[in-house]
Amino acid sequence: MSGAAARRCRGWIAQRASSSHLTASSTSTSHRARDVHTTFAAASSQQQQWMKVPSDGWLLRDFIREALYNRTDGYFTQPSNNPVGVMSKPIPFHALLGQEDYARVLAGRYAQLASQWLTPVEIFRPHYANAIARYILEQHACGQLDSDSDLTIYELGGGTGTCAANILAHIRDADPRVYARTKYVGVEVSLF
Repeated sequence: MSGAAARRCRGWIAQRASSSHLTASSTSTSHRARDVHTTFAAASSQQQQWMKVPSDGWLLRDFIREALYNRTDGYFTQPSNNPVGVMSKPIPFHALLGQEDYARVLAGRYAQLASQWLTPVEIFRPHYANAIARYILEQHACGQLDSDSDLTIYELGGGTGTCAANILAHIRDADPRVYARTKYVGVEVSLF
């Protein structure tokens, strides 16, 4: 999210939070509920133009979608800003000496990425995706009467593709026959 969008977002949240805090001091529960509803409705009518908040309120999922995927200044739609980082090589978990060593290695990886952040798929690569792939293979084997049936995997929010690459690599190594009949569909809204 651009700095301007973040400031607008913080201002909107702060305005709503401080308004609801002020109205919560009413003595009657029914008055308090009515006051909070009225305050939220007033805050919605004083919205920033980019938010397009409906007059009857806004669901959290809609607010998050707007903040992350708004075409003009959403967090994931900025061409100059790739917020999700990719590690050049996995963390060697077998060589770590404990939690402090893990924290030190992870802090070093973050220092190399500057302002990017890492998803669990990146941090625990390939183990995270391997666990998902094992589950997919188990479910595919249990749910199919025909062992030669196709496997279609859908990933929502595939981002950099690390999870897809590792899941497919695990399936290829664990069961080449299933891999030959596997189709992987990635759905990533930030690319559209």
